[in-house]
Amino acid sequence: MSHLVVVLLSVTQPVPPVAPVRGVVVDGFRAPACQRCAGHRGVTIATTTGMPVRAVRAGVIVFVGQVARVLYVVEDIGRGARVTYGRLESSSVSAGSVVAAGDQIGVATESMYLGVRVHGAYVNPLQFLGFTAGRLVGRGSVIVGR
Repeated sequence: MSHLVVVLLSVTQPVPPVAPVRGVVVDGFRAPACQRCAGHRGVTIATTTGMPVRAVRAGVIVFVGQVARVLYVVEDIGRGARVTYGRLESSSVSAGSVVAAGDQIGVATESMYLGVRVHGAYVNPLQFLGFTAGRLVGRGSVIVGR
């Protein structure tokens, strides 16, 4: 007796990321020369205090807490990638929360930090998340969001 096995494959376009906030990048990514060397392991985006901060992709919140008196939220978005949202005024999620792209995860201060690690290595978050089509302003800053 033979059995027929049917496998359905979903061929869909990747979902574009959601900008965490709308703002100008005031400090860009600078890869460190070594794991403990100086650098800027993400980007700093100028915001307005009280502005909602949104999840860039669907994922699971793995950390919410203060590091050196600065509030951070870390989201695991799968495939070894984690997104760090920092300099938050407050958080509306807790560790273990499942979020969809665009869900509010917190509230910004006058600026926010956005970082991405892939298998523990820091990468340029704007390039990794696909925000490279941002409009250039000033001295090479990029507006994130619409």
